[in-house]
Formats: sequence, structure tokens, C-alpha cells
Amino acid sequence: MNIALIIHELLIEGGGERQCVSLARALSRQGHQVILYTSAYDRNNCFPDICKDIVIKEVGRGLFSWLRKPLFVRGYLDMKKLAAAVGAKHDVWNPHHWPAQWGAVWLKQKLGGTVVWMCNDVPTFHQISRKQDPSSGLLRKLVHYLYYLYDCQENRKVDLTLFLSRWAESEFKLIYQGNTCVVRSGADPDRFQPGGNHEKIRKRFGYQTDDFVLLWLGIFMPHRRLEDAIEALAHLKHKGTRVRLLLAGSGDAHPDYFRFLKDQVQKLGLQEDVTFAGKVEDGEIRDYYCACDAFVFPNELQTWGLAVLEAMSCGCPVLVSEGAAVHEILTDNETAVLFPARQPEALAAKIEMLLIHPELRRGIAEAGMRLVRTNYNWERFAEQMEQIFRSAESASALQETYVPATDR
Repeated sequence: MNIALIIHELLIEGGGERQCVSLARALSRQGHQVILYTSAYDRNNCFPDICKDIVIKEVGRGLFSWLRKPLFVRGYLDMKKLAAAVGAKHDVWNPHHWPAQWGAVWLKQKLGGTVVWMCNDVPTFHQISRKQDPSSGLLRKLVHYLYYLYDCQENRKVDLTLFLSRWAESEFKLIYQGNTCVVRSGADPDRFQPGGNHEKIRKRFGYQTDDFVLLWLGIFMPHRRLEDAIEALAHLKHKGTRVRLLLAGSGDAHPDYFRFLKDQVQKLGLQEDVTFAGKVEDGEIRDYYCACDAFVFPNELQTWGLAVLEAMSCGCPVLVSEGAAVHEILTDNETAVLFPARQPEALAAKIEMLLIHPELRRGIAEAGMRLVRTNYNWERFAEQMEQIFRSAESASALQETYVPATDR
């Protein structure tokens, strides 16, 4: 197939960006013609090892390239530029994230083809326009409502919208129309596997052999709910149980939230128990997963959880919030440990359970690793996406609704 992937920006090493470039590489390796289009690309800081194997075309920013906010204006202008710049016809336009689907719809109108949108996060125009917070202002609400109406109009031109979880799909259907289905992405089993240089990471941060190290890795954002993990540590310390929490990732995206977490650590007297590791180089992520005794994911309103699957693929047991949609494929006390969102005491109890039952920890780690390495990897994801692309093409031609296969 001749496939075009579209993503607004490739500037950071986020989960959505990894998913997009990893899918492009997997589809290329399976013999498809693949080009990835983007408005802005940082080749040195956005998965250079993966991107060297794929064709990426950076078309540049649209009008007023200096403008960064509001994001919907920036996105609209950049997608207009992208749609005007691309002249090659593709069988399938596969946009990732918002607002890439706008560019894909305009390219479909210009050149033909089928639009299959990978909607990683449901757009928030509708929610903002309905907020009761008086500080948001009537004008701001009105503007977001108008953009919501425009978004609805453009999204109706998408042939099929994909989601990583049933929860995200249900949230979308509350405010948008259109054909939808769920497909699960995964981890790279060749890259994320047991045996990383765990001693290097533990020595770097001064951890002893008998220290129980709990890891979180990602980009610091408020919906990650890391304050719950920090508070859980405080509960354990009050009981005399010491756990070391390693928070790895960049705090640049939301500096106020990052400062809030540091203040919380100070307030709870956990300076010796919580370590902020800073941004992790892509080549060391596996080492971090292998260095910890468990991986924690307290995230809420999270449409998936790629880091969870990467940790599991490395043989690391995971503690996952039921507020993160990746829990849909996990079984409590079998392939993962699940806990309710926003309940630090419940999380503390689960951490303690893993700490005092190493045999349970090993069993969960082994079962979780088998699950991910067998069912949730990029090759399988690419094969499923190809099937979806072909079905969407046929459904578009026949004006039929695509019915997805159940999870296997």
C-alpha cells in the first residue's frame, strides 16, 4: 500500500511520537510505501535511531510561523501549509494526534484517498467551551465552541477514527460522530527486553542492592498524578517501610506542575526518598526499566500507556492506575497490579504487597512480559493497521461501516 502518515510536530520523544514513527518503520519493513509528513521535525531529539529508517518530509510552518498560541490557530495554519505542500497521492492518509486529521481531510479532498485518523487524545474544545469556571471568560468559551463546531464539521469527513482504548472511544462518541474502532499499539520487543544495564542506573543514583526502587518515566504533566505516588511513599515511610521513587523525565512542558511536585517532596520530608532524574536519553530507557523493582503509572484520564508496555516487555512488574486506559488489557495480580486512581493509600498498600511478596512480583513480571511481547508489539500493530486501512478503503467505497475485530 501507499501510505502517508501525518503528525503535526516531531519535536519531543513522547509516547504519541514514538507510536507514529514506530508504525511508519514497521509498515515500511512489511513492504509498504510509507512517507511521514510533519510541519516541524527535530531530527536530533526525536527518536533518531527509529527515524533514520523511515522517510520523513518536513514541510515547514504555515503563516505567522512565530505564533505558538492559541494552539488551534497554530495547528490550523500549519495543516493548511502541509495540505498545500503535499502533491503526491496516497491510498491512505493516516493522521496521528489532533489537528493532523484536518490536513488529511484537505489532502483527501485535493488528491483522493481514505482518511484513517489515529486519535490518541480526544480534542477538548467542547469541554473548554462548557466550563463553569468564570475565570475562563465568555469570549474564550465562545471561541472554543466555534472551533468545536468547525472540528465536528471536519471530523465528519474522516472515514474511520481509531482509538487505543475503549474508554477514549466512548469519550469521543459523547461529543463527535463517525465510524470508530479500537486498535492497540505496543512496544518494541527487540529493544525493550530484560538484561539492561541496571547496575549503572542504580549506582548513578546511589541505590543499594536491597533498596526497593519504584520508577516512573515520561513527560511531567498534571494528569500523570505523580503527587499520588509521592503521597503513597509518605504513607509507607510513616509505617516504617522505605521505598525509593525515581521520577525520570523532562519537566519543561509543565514547569508549574514540576515545581509543585518538588515542593510536595520537600513538604513531606521525602528528599532522600524521591529522586528527579531529569530527561532520559532514548538509549538509556531500557536500562531504567531494568534497574527498578517495579514501575508505577498513577496517571488519570490517560487514553493509553505506552511506557507501561515498555516496562512490562523488559520484565518489570507494573502498578497501573485504573484511570489509565491501558488497564483494559491487564488483569489484576496476574499481568499487573491495578489500583484506583487518586487513592494514595490504596497505592501504598499495593506497593507494600509487591515489596513483601517477591514471588508474586516475579510471577506478575513474567506473565506481563509474555503478554506484551506476544500481543502488543509494533509488528502486530502494523499488521492490524494494514487490515484496518484495507477495510476502511473498501468501506469508504461502499459507504459501509467498518466493524473491528475483538482483542485477541
